[in-house]
Amino acid sequence: MKEGRDGSPSRPHTAGSPGAFGESALPNQNSLRQGIPCRKLLSHQIPSWVSENPTFFITINCVPRGKNQLASFPIADALKESIAARIALGHWWPRLILLMPDHLHGLIVFNPEKTMERIVRNWKRYAAANFHIVWQRDFFDHRIRNEESLEEKWQYILHNPVRAGLVSSPEEWPFVWTSETWATDFSLPPKHSHR
Repeated sequence: MKEGRDGSPSRPHTAGSPGAFGESALPNQNSLRQGIPCRKLLSHQIPSWVSENPTFFITINCVPRGKNQLASFPIADALKESIAARIALGHWWPRLILLMPDHLHGLIVFNPEKTMERIVRNWKRYAAANFHIVWQRDFFDHRIRNEESLEEKWQYILHNPVRAGLVSSPEEWPFVWTSETWATDFSLPPKHSHR
């Protein structure tokens, strides 16, 4: 029996298989013509029936994987300031951001007047141009539906450096910021907090 869901790294989507992400996720047409496994392109549109100001779990990867582009103090400090600048502009309200060497995780509330895709794309473009970060195309998002899911993702993110063997406890990892970080370090009011 195969493990994982269709489209995951352990079970890549192949031409003709139904996939796991619904009909709005379109396969890469070039890969389909070549008959090789491909990753689907996902829509980041928030459906109209979603409640106002949902929190999203996002993951943004660097390329190549395995190369440390994010978890160093000069880069992390610059990214932190760029995130805070976008909070001040009202683009987003991160509840939690954690940098790993080659990716980041976040629990973020996005401004409903702007598209999540555009906000993330513009921030990635800025970080790439100014800090020489090479990002993987696109990003992963998952809408948080309840407090239990929020707590589960919160703990998953905080324990990511421990699972990777980088530290022995979450408190040791220096590249993590919460709503309170923005209030303390940048005098920005925490619009959304964890608890």
